[in-house]
Amino acid sequence: MTDKNTGLENLRRADRLVAELVAGGVRLFCASPGARSAPLAVAAARHPGAELVVHPDERGAAFFALGWAKAAGLPAALLCTSGTAAANCLPAVVEAAMAHVPLVVLTADRPPELLHRGANQAIRQQDLFGDYPKTSVTLPCPDDPAPEAHTAGVAAHALHLAQRSPAGPVHLNCMFREPLLPEPEETPAWTPPGEAPQTVWHRAEETVDDATEAWLLEHLSNVRHGALVVGALDSPGETAAALALARALQWPVLADITSGLRLGAHGAPLVAHYDQMLLSNRFQEAFTPECVLHLGGPLVSKRLLAHLARVRPEYITVAGHGENQDPACLVRHRLDVDVASFCHWLAPPAKFFPKALWAEPLCTLSANVADGIAEWHAGQDSLTESGVALELSRACPADSLLFLGNSMPVRDMDMYGAARDGAGPRVLANRGASGIDGCVASALGAARGAGLPTTALLGDLAALHDLNSLLLARETAVPFRLVVVNNDGGGIFSFLPASKHKDHFEKCFAAPHGLRFGYAARMFGWDHEAPDTPEALRDLLSAAPSKGPQLVEVRTGRAENLSAHGALQQMLAARVDASLAEMGGL
Repeated sequence: MTDKNTGLENLRRADRLVAELVAGGVRLFCASPGARSAPLAVAAARHPGAELVVHPDERGAAFFALGWAKAAGLPAALLCTSGTAAANCLPAVVEAAMAHVPLVVLTADRPPELLHRGANQAIRQQDLFGDYPKTSVTLPCPDDPAPEAHTAGVAAHALHLAQRSPAGPVHLNCMFREPLLPEPEETPAWTPPGEAPQTVWHRAEETVDDATEAWLLEHLSNVRHGALVVGALDSPGETAAALALARALQWPVLADITSGLRLGAHGAPLVAHYDQMLLSNRFQEAFTPECVLHLGGPLVSKRLLAHLARVRPEYITVAGHGENQDPACLVRHRLDVDVASFCHWLAPPAKFFPKALWAEPLCTLSANVADGIAEWHAGQDSLTESGVALELSRACPADSLLFLGNSMPVRDMDMYGAARDGAGPRVLANRGASGIDGCVASALGAARGAGLPTTALLGDLAALHDLNSLLLARETAVPFRLVVVNNDGGGIFSFLPASKHKDHFEKCFAAPHGLRFGYAARMFGWDHEAPDTPEALRDLLSAAPSKGPQLVEVRTGRAENLSAHGALQQMLAARVDASLAEMGGL
């Protein structure tokens, strides 16, 4: 085969691969500039059904694709060149695997004759991401004799696996020989490249069998002290179904911040501040559910998980996959069924179950804690990190998206965010592996995927870690506000045992950087605001977002933050004790 035909065949095969993915539901392709990946990039750019986003950093591009897929509920594709470019995708691949996000990773590779020979930019890319992808296949060079249908069939199968429960990443390693592309004047116009999809995969819905249904209905109808725990949910549809079940069942609802119900569950007995209520030893003694029905994924609150591990209630988990998510070894019954379908099935009969009489006093106690949080912050003259979470939860409208960074932001929102009578905003976070990397890119990708005005709350180290992803704001048309809590280092470490090592704490753990974000914001064309009082922050968050992306920098002190959390929690524990004494228990 001549060199000219090699370039044509590369593009033709890449066209077929991209067309197969688009036919299977992929809409967004995220790419980074590279030579070896040229056939893939051009194929994505010229397909009329593909949206192409280009970002110079492979890690940021990967997290943007992940955030988009998580928010849109559709698979996204990521493509990059060979060598360390591909290796930079690993953090997002890990997060996609742990968080069950469908992601198709297309890595361009050198041909086999250049591998293991010291050729430039040639590394071992087969199984580069370990066992995190659900499949990893190296496709032969397009000018090898493998038929075009082979490429299409492999792509169709990989995309099916990416979406099959549990969803996750898949890896297609694509070898190309030079010349990588045909000459411009010899490049044919785009035409539908063959029949796509090559194979239509039909996914069966997992449902509860008749015997399990009968047992559940009889068992749950006899529970007097039950609790509905709602963990991370994957879509607005799952959140709506969980809310419908909560309204019907009327068990006290302990909703994680990533469930979509923690900041608003109208009509359900929401115990929003269960985490802070558990600061009270008296409450721990009183709150002993006999049965817990847990919907969805894991929880942010370690305090709740530790308490349930001590109480050892009968624990029933419903999650649409067979992975073992049970770090405290609590689960007695695991239902590997679709969460939304389960909720739709159980809600009608649940209306006739006996009501949990302790739901009302638990909600009253939670409201008392909410009042305590509000009163305490109203008396603060300086900005606090818990106050940032409180104000942000109040300011985000229901028809918006809230993205939370890891370490303290997601925890502060879980503990101190204000619940409202109606619906709260949609909430997303990268809680699969809970890393601080890629959070800016993920939030911007989620904003594009959801198509909603978006606010992201990150710590300063997370923002610095992904600073060049501020460039991706140009790929997002919706209003976007990034709130960065800048406490000059890793604030969460002040709450951990490492803080006792005074001689090494600052250098090894807190890692102060002494940086401010104003110049970075201007470099990337963002508006920058730095409110210095609670009132200024409240006014800023309540105002309409700016026309362009906005970075709000909130400066706090790590030592002051630790002290403020301690004072607030001590007050809340005493408040819960007093309320329980006045109520005479639950």
